[in-house]
Amino acid sequence: MSKHELPETSPSLGHLFKKATQHIENAREDVRRSVNSEMVKAYWLIGRDLVEEEQQGKARADYGTYLIGWLSEQLTKKYGKGFSISTLKDIRLFYLTYSGDGFQP
Repeated sequence: MSKHELPETSPSLGHLFKKATQHIENAREDVRRSVNSEMVKAYWLIGRDLVEEEQQGKARADYGTYLIGWLSEQLTKKYGKGFSISTLKDIRLFYLTYSGDGFQP
């Protein structure tokens, strides 16, 4: 038996281990939830910024397409996959869908 091994006959130690692992699992789940919440907020804000920028550039017919393509390219260079033109269009639609419902991150 190593100096860190405890007798398996101690049920309270097993309970201590189980409680410790549950605390760790709960904390990890809270972190995942928090990250997801913050990403929803970031996407909504990106969508808002896209819509506002597009509205200022309405005079040029293809401005929105150009803007999304350009932003997709820049974000992909900086962060890698996950910011395709299709994704940015979805992010813009997410903002347009929920901006009028009182949703404010």
